[in-house]
Amino acid sequence: MKFSAIDWNQAPANARWWAMDGDGHAYWYCTPQIASATTFWFAARHPAPSFGYARDFRLSLQERPAAADDAPALAAAARMLRR
Repeated sequence: MKFSAIDWNQAPANARWWAMDGDGHAYWYCTPQIASATTFWFAARHPAPSFGYARDFRLSLQERPAAADDAPALAAAARMLRR
């Protein structure tokens, strides 16, 4: 479900998702990386505003919209996948 009130200008540069947890706190979730000297993925999270979200937290996960300058590359990739 799309929740359009999120102000992505407030997000850290590497934030990929915004979501509300069951405890009522919102977080920016960052692009996962493999932690150095380990064999597992690590994704940082940072406190975020709730932006007035009042729905079920299980439906709150929102992915950051693609930047306008990424649009041509994404369109080309989509065309290649359809072949």
